[in-house]
Amino acid sequence: MTHQRITPIILAGGSGTRLWPLSRKDMPKQFCAIEGEESLFQKSLKRLDNAELFNLPIIVCSSNHQSIVSTQLLAANKQAQMIIQEPEGRDTAAAIALAVQVAKADASEQFLVMPSDHEIEDLEGFQNTIKQAQPIVANHDRIVTLGIEPAYPETGFGYIRAGQSLGNSNCNALLEFIEKPNAAKAEILVQEQNIYWNAGIFFFSDLIIRNEFLVHSAGIFNDVARSVAMGKWEGKTFTPDAAEFSKVNAISLDYAVMEKTEFACVAPLQADWSDMGSWKTVWDLSEKDENQNVSRGRSYITDTQRSLIQSDGPVVGVCGLEDIVVVANRDAVLVTSKENPQGVKKLVEQMKLGDASVVKSHCSESRPWGRFEKVDKGETHQVKNIKVKPGAELPLHYHFHRCEHWIVVKGIATVTVKEDVSQLIPGQQVLIPQGAVHGLQNLTDETVELIAVQYGSYFGEDDVIRVEDIYECSDNNKSIRKAAAA
Repeated sequence: MTHQRITPIILAGGSGTRLWPLSRKDMPKQFCAIEGEESLFQKSLKRLDNAELFNLPIIVCSSNHQSIVSTQLLAANKQAQMIIQEPEGRDTAAAIALAVQVAKADASEQFLVMPSDHEIEDLEGFQNTIKQAQPIVANHDRIVTLGIEPAYPETGFGYIRAGQSLGNSNCNALLEFIEKPNAAKAEILVQEQNIYWNAGIFFFSDLIIRNEFLVHSAGIFNDVARSVAMGKWEGKTFTPDAAEFSKVNAISLDYAVMEKTEFACVAPLQADWSDMGSWKTVWDLSEKDENQNVSRGRSYITDTQRSLIQSDGPVVGVCGLEDIVVVANRDAVLVTSKENPQGVKKLVEQMKLGDASVVKSHCSESRPWGRFEKVDKGETHQVKNIKVKPGAELPLHYHFHRCEHWIVVKGIATVTVKEDVSQLIPGQQVLIPQGAVHGLQNLTDETVELIAVQYGSYFGEDDVIRVEDIYECSDNNKSIRKAAAA
């Protein structure tokens, strides 16, 4: 039997505050490499490596993260059918309605909605689950949600109660959605039969999801439709009208449709699964030493058990403790009990009232061309250490609010300022006036490193005005080099 290809919808708009300080507003957990070199978002893309089963995905993300999505697609050598950037987050019902409407698919189109911040290592098991549920979806009379067999009494997840099987499929009738329980109720639930965690993974046809939206949450669907009608395309990226989209009720698909429809069913996921929602979960899934510790980066541990210690900044030493988490970045350190995963979220909310900068962004960020780290910042200056990989380049750009002083400390940099092109070696420098188009090419097989001293009134990354971007994936951004100052 030939199966219809499925269009994945990858939801990449979450915040992931429980994994602070690794996950932050400008770089939430789905774009972070938690295990290995690939981000959770890139692993989600690999989950779709089956051209006979899946079409290219539709990706829904925040407008603040569209450049990260494009960068990570490029780094993973993957493509998207389209990128939809939300002006603001309005929860999963709006995101899914948005993707379905922008896709303008035939009624028989099959959509698989996947969060981008989950970990599923058994790709074959995942794909087999989808294949087995496909006949149910093809009949246009069921919305399938994937259920996870609970491994322990978790209070941070919603639960699903399943009923009788539906014919010869792997799907069961969905009897009840159960809200996140307290500890006592969770203990009871995991002992019961046909109880699953709610993974937030949905599988349906275009026809039934439109019908059920219009029956149960027509306001959301119609508000999204107005934002789509007034939205704009730029290459393969679509942006709904911000004013209209802000009117959409912020609610999950569970509340908007799934808990109301009579056509919901559940398919148990035949694969390992984790939502990577806390540092305890990271510890659970990581390889441990003889003392059940997980240690990464510049960390030293003695007389300590069952703990997670990692650092990509300062040296961290831990001794004489049990069941703790220590995560050190270059600009922030978290110390917490491993058994208090929900506490980090509360901590981040408190931080937002004080030093919001450590909640919003990292002092260092990766780019397709390399990496930069903020070394110092004052009211009128900022200092960055910039590393450009061999064969890469800083594309031509300019700034409205700052001038710059570049000093090469390693490698040979080919620098463009306005129409002047020069090669700089360690110890040489160049001044870049405010508004001047400039860029850097590394034409060698050695990393180029430089110190950039910036002077001005504003240092946000949105003051990087690109004249060209060789790393942008959209068709209309394959621009040629221009040398015109603002």
